Amino acid sequence: MLLTIRTPVVYGLLLSISLIIFLLYIVGAAHYLTDHDENTCDMTYMFEYPQYVRIGLSSNDDDIPQDYLYPRFGLYAYGEGFVTERLRKMHFSGIPVLFIPGNAGSHEQVRSLASISLRKSLKSRTMFHFDYFTISFGKDYSALYGGVLKEETDYVAKCLQRIFSLYQGKVKNIVLIGHSMGGLIAKGALLMTPEINSNIASILITLATPHKPSIYPDRTFLNYYHKLALSNEYLKNNGTTVISIGGGSRDIMVPSSQSIDEHADLNVLATNIPGVWRSTDHLCILWCKQLIIKIIRSLFDCVDITQRPPGIFNSHEHRMKAFNWHLVQRYSKEKHLSRVSYSEKYDFPREKSEWIEYLRRQYSWSSKNYTRNNPKKPVTVYLMVRVQEYIDTLTVDAIHLKNRDWIFACMASEIRGQSRVCSTGWNMSNRTRIVPGLMRKPWKYSIDLDLSEIRNLKVSHIVIRIPAETMNRFKDNDDDDDEDEDEEDDDDQIIHIDAHARAERYKRFTNMKPWTSERGYLRYHVALESITDVVSVELKSSNCVGDSRNHFSMVELLEPWVPGSGQVHFFAENETISKSLKLQTVHSQRLRMMKSQSAELRLTLDPACTYSINVKRGDFIERMACLVRDRWSSIYPITVGLLLLSIGQRIEAQEEDRTSTTAIVIITGILCVSLNLVIECCVGVAILHFMAIGICCSVVFFGSVAHNIAVRFLARAVTFSTTWSDWVLGGLVNQLPIVAAGFLLSMIPATCGALATLLSVFIHFLRLTSMYEDYLEELLLASMRHFNLLRRKDRGSDDSESIRANILNQILLFLFSCFVAIPAIPTALVWAKNFSYNTRLMTEDQVFLYSWIVLVGCGTSGLVKIPAKPSNSYRTKLLATLLRCLGWIALATANGAHYYWCFPPSLAVVVVLIAINAHHS
Repeated sequence: MLLTIRTPVVYGLLLSISLIIFLLYIVGAAHYLTDHDENTCDMTYMFEYPQYVRIGLSSNDDDIPQDYLYPRFGLYAYGEGFVTERLRKMHFSGIPVLFIPGNAGSHEQVRSLASISLRKSLKSRTMFHFDYFTISFGKDYSALYGGVLKEETDYVAKCLQRIFSLYQGKVKNIVLIGHSMGGLIAKGALLMTPEINSNIASILITLATPHKPSIYPDRTFLNYYHKLALSNEYLKNNGTTVISIGGGSRDIMVPSSQSIDEHADLNVLATNIPGVWRSTDHLCILWCKQLIIKIIRSLFDCVDITQRPPGIFNSHEHRMKAFNWHLVQRYSKEKHLSRVSYSEKYDFPREKSEWIEYLRRQYSWSSKNYTRNNPKKPVTVYLMVRVQEYIDTLTVDAIHLKNRDWIFACMASEIRGQSRVCSTGWNMSNRTRIVPGLMRKPWKYSIDLDLSEIRNLKVSHIVIRIPAETMNRFKDNDDDDDEDEDEEDDDDQIIHIDAHARAERYKRFTNMKPWTSERGYLRYHVALESITDVVSVELKSSNCVGDSRNHFSMVELLEPWVPGSGQVHFFAENETISKSLKLQTVHSQRLRMMKSQSAELRLTLDPACTYSINVKRGDFIERMACLVRDRWSSIYPITVGLLLLSIGQRIEAQEEDRTSTTAIVIITGILCVSLNLVIECCVGVAILHFMAIGICCSVVFFGSVAHNIAVRFLARAVTFSTTWSDWVLGGLVNQLPIVAAGFLLSMIPATCGALATLLSVFIHFLRLTSMYEDYLEELLLASMRHFNLLRRKDRGSDDSESIRANILNQILLFLFSCFVAIPAIPTALVWAKNFSYNTRLMTEDQVFLYSWIVLVGCGTSGLVKIPAKPSNSYRTKLLATLLRCLGWIALATANGAHYYWCFPPSLAVVVVLIAINAHHS
């Protein structure tokens, strides 16, 4: 789209389509920001009142107090109750853990992790404990500005040195936990500071950390990420175990695709962690009790108590075994890895038992029914499923089963009484998945066995063991306070068995129609071959039989190219609302990987019911929400590109040349289609129109307000009267713009270039307000005629045309200055945050600083102009062609987050070229 199109039909059609798509885009963005599942995490609570002991960065032996170098930052030790007194005396004897908060985060965010860890140490009476340290960054905006990120990294490196000095050489390793940008800072401290060896960290856990940000706000920020990418391998080489945990769909600040670290040893989402199965938002990930408990247990299982003093295992493999057990592959209800024992071969005890083999392929077995029919003392029951040739998959769900070794493959070659039994077998229990039951509790075992693979073991049966002692009522008490894992009072052990051919239950989404399941079927698989964003699933249960227990079903979305990125949704009995599941991985990765393998739905049904199943693509709004999530960052470069195309047309004065305009529109359209940016381009078109109309309305209705604010500020700043301030302001804005430019440029050494850039936009707005005083009527009429809201009746008036052209040109330049100033906002926020410590922002990106100087100097001084009647000279045509090429380049790089830092210097060059052309015109 171009702001200068004058073909009414084409212009109206493009504008109408753009406005419709823009409204849908806004609805999609609102849907993404507001439509989330209910937060079902339990809130953590403190053991005693939390206290934070300030630790000086400098020891008594240091000559220079380093705390003065970082006045905004602070290092603290976390304590509760009597532990605090020990910390105040600087007595540390545990395993150090340093928590690093994220962007604008607080050091108090450590309390959930530290309190639960402290309570576990005291309650379980372990021989060791963890000492938790945390950092205060004064709520700096590290996610917005690379300079702050580097400064915080240097501070963390010094904190690490200080922490080790507290232990006087008794501790050689530390555990680092970073939330959001804190995870990157932790990596940077290990890899980018010469005084720190990367092998001092045995474990690095990142929580909702953007390992792949949507944009890089400045060149320093980009270089920081680039250095981390080049150094990531050093962490693995030095034995550091790196774990990345994402929050899932509820985290709109750091989507799951950004939390996936390709260099981490383990990537996992909270939605896929056994016992959690919940999505957390960006802050909830720090206090979600179900998740925090799993992290704490993982850390405790990483401690080698045979060391003196106890410390983290030196073996990377052992640490990974602990994290895999708690976060990914937990196959039994044991809460501690140290209690897990597994033997591949299993000898069946020669105890009094009953071996039962049913000929049915689908059936359910209940211990309550069994004990009712067998009133004598129960015996161990072995349920046998024959491995038949025409069956290749066996699905078993076991509810309330207490024993960890419960399913085996064996050859039933021994005769005992009237039954054929097994004497030895292969233990298949390690292939079990812990899956949630109704309302995520009680848990149950679930397994899908590939019988074609098991046949190679030369076996005849799959056997499920239900011990006699577990058929009595049994309450699983543990030394941990995990209410989410408590069993219900009804301990009826239920075994659901479903032997089938996988092809019968494997469906492809292409041309899929609703279908009805058979009673007794446990599992279906759906390959989402043509879905790359969101899928909608509707399960309606009916004709449920059996006992009066609640029936529920579950659907899991699996993205095989990123293990651990699964998510779970539950369907209660008689629930008729469809559930939407959004693919979490990055959009470009999905498109690339789905050429070879597709995402998959795994449906788990209640065998007592039949289900009406409908799997379909998510509706348009949900798909638009996914598009906003994955590609919102492309709006800025696309809008800037369209704006450059518009300025090029205005400069060359070819608004009546329909051939040239049509050619440019066609080229732009082809580029947008080929790059799959049609929706974003339409949104950019609508944004420019809405902003243009908004500027006109603001100038007319709020111009005097802005002028009065500027007058009062100037009067207070230089102690002038209001009358003198009004006169001076008018002179600075209109008669002597070079003085205004000099004033803003003189501010830069004392403050920052970004602030001067934002103030230049305000001055440009004041310049527009002075125009409306003379051309109020023409301003309204010109804008309405430009957007075809009024018919033109005065084409013969050259003065009127010149006025309208001048007004439109000024609006176009003001739009340009607004978009130029957008990259300055993060730097200005950082400057404002640190103003109380230093009026000058010392870490401003140099490329941006010089760009702001050029933009302020040319833009405020009045050198940048689009002549109302420009010449068609060779210089003008060359500049217009260059602007169009830059506009198309901006469109082409819209999906490249690495190029964002190039916009300020590139636009500074554009401003200089426009100023030179205006001077020679």
